[in-house]
Amino acid sequence: MARRKLFKKAEYETFHNAYTPSDQQAGRWHEVFENQHPLILELGCGKAEFSVGMAKKYPEQNFLGVDLKADRLWKPAGDALEEEIPNLAFLCINLLHIDEHVAENEADEIWITFPDPFPKKRQAKHRLLHPIFLHKYQKVLKPGGILHFKTDNLELFQYSLEVLVEGGNAGFRQLSFDLHQDGRISEDAKILTTYERKFLDMGKTINYVSMTFTEA
Repeated sequence: MARRKLFKKAEYETFHNAYTPSDQQAGRWHEVFENQHPLILELGCGKAEFSVGMAKKYPEQNFLGVDLKADRLWKPAGDALEEEIPNLAFLCINLLHIDEHVAENEADEIWITFPDPFPKKRQAKHRLLHPIFLHKYQKVLKPGGILHFKTDNLELFQYSLEVLVEGGNAGFRQLSFDLHQDGRISEDAKILTTYERKFLDMGKTINYVSMTFTEA
């Protein structure tokens, strides 16, 4: 298993749509995609089904799937090359360093879909809507840029909403505790991932919120 992961990591690094911590593209993603289209990030993207689906649906936008593990990104990166999806790239980094790889005000939107809930209190700093991460998201998003978040984990969702409210600078746009039964929410938020399908098959509901950062 370890040898297979090493193979995937090594091959991932040969793909021309794949980037690693040594690549310094902050402020230059428009050069990577060779256009000035909006830049959409999926953070903690895993197998990146969401980014793949969005990139196919919106060829006039650029999508960057970001994850810590290259072996996760190996398949979607390879598939994107085979399917010739020019507006999709991948970045393998620790998300604590996202603001080192995406410049200030460079991203138009951020999507966070089904992250690890890190349920223990001592793990809170690892949750992707912890204030440590939110500060970085606000930095890389353009003014008025949108942060989207969805999860099946109600406790994580409630924690995240509390953090956003306590931060005092969240301009909420849409909120749902049952995404797929809520006709008010954009269909883009309903693009399914493998995990999401499993959660729905188990009878779970999906929680969703979108917001912008205000000046407060």
